[in-house]
Amino acid sequence: MNSITRFFTLYWIIYFPTCIAYNDLPGFQSIDEVMTALLIVYTFYQRRNPDTNEEPWKEYFTFLGILAFYVVYSLFMQVNVAGAVWIEFVQQIRPYSIIFCTWILNPQFTERQKKWMLTSMVITLASWIYLHPETTQRGVEVEFPVLGQLAICTGMAWYLFKEHTQKNKLIATAIVLTGMLAPKYKFMGEVVCFIALLFFLKKQLDFKSPKTTIAVVLLMAVVIAVVWQRFDIYYMSGWSNAALARPMTYKTSLYILWDYFPLGPGMGTFATNGAWVHYSSLYYDYQLNSIWGLDEGGGFICDAFYPTLSQYGIVGVILFCIFWKRRLKAINEIEDMHYYRIALMVFFCLAIEQTADTSWLSGKGMGYCMLLGLCLNANRNNELEDDNESDELNELSPEITTAPEAPNAPII
Repeated sequence: MNSITRFFTLYWIIYFPTCIAYNDLPGFQSIDEVMTALLIVYTFYQRRNPDTNEEPWKEYFTFLGILAFYVVYSLFMQVNVAGAVWIEFVQQIRPYSIIFCTWILNPQFTERQKKWMLTSMVITLASWIYLHPETTQRGVEVEFPVLGQLAICTGMAWYLFKEHTQKNKLIATAIVLTGMLAPKYKFMGEVVCFIALLFFLKKQLDFKSPKTTIAVVLLMAVVIAVVWQRFDIYYMSGWSNAALARPMTYKTSLYILWDYFPLGPGMGTFATNGAWVHYSSLYYDYQLNSIWGLDEGGGFICDAFYPTLSQYGIVGVILFCIFWKRRLKAINEIEDMHYYRIALMVFFCLAIEQTADTSWLSGKGMGYCMLLGLCLNANRNNELEDDNESDELNELSPEITTAPEAPNAPII
């Protein structure tokens, strides 16, 4: 276990500055692919390690099998070139593998390792703000998704790794709020969820309860109210505007699901980096090539995650929902409320973030996935700790000896 925690500590420290904060610097553009491959290889190397968690392997192999099937199917369909398929393969294997590999490896950090990890995250966040002075200039309105992702991941890690006190809860919230220096609208919704979960959620949600349904609906209503201006532009009044790239991407994805029922056109064909690098013929087929941002080389081709599901057809959509249904079930079984809150926060972050971003498929989403993988091991680790404490108590307790029987009393 020491080798795993040392590996993962170093992995964590390297990840945040290279894959989120400074991923656009020369030489760092492909480091997220290298980091993903490294974690997968290391996890398979530890396959027989008794300290790892064997439970997720079956589902992980199932995922790899499904992904392999879609690669073959996509190459057979030839809606886009093979290069687009392989770009999509690299992106699709990343988030699921990061979750499963972290879950399998089950690193259990020492307090010193947690300190090093948090220090690297805080320094990365502070240095990014320092190197972008426009975020603190009055009268200058800027939006930086990177800042929000750094802030929310650092805040969640602080809450998870530090001593569970009211002071550290407030520090974690303050760290998250640094993202408000240059917020994207979706980040503002994530801040609402973060505050609600940390300060108002007292027990696990019962999704069969009407009270839980009402509470979730109210939370979503507050989130939409906070981000209403952008929500209205893209998903309400903007829905009927055929010149807006993002709404047209969503609308077209529904047509693709119908036209390519049930398995979709295949990987790298729509709304992904593969379709951007190798411009997909679907953009001509659905007359999207004339829309600004969706033309060849347009910056809105891979701008939202949910439309990418149309590549996999209705079958892919169902499989994606099954995956998250299983994760939500596992999350709701977490007994430790600190891990439970962060796991649920990761889910809400990803659900909100991917309405107008594809970080789930990029290196920027790996931090959320690692946090979720750590949280999914909470019950198992608590049980192991209880067993170890019980064994230690048995070893330390003095042997109980029975007193020798007294000699038979004389019969009078």
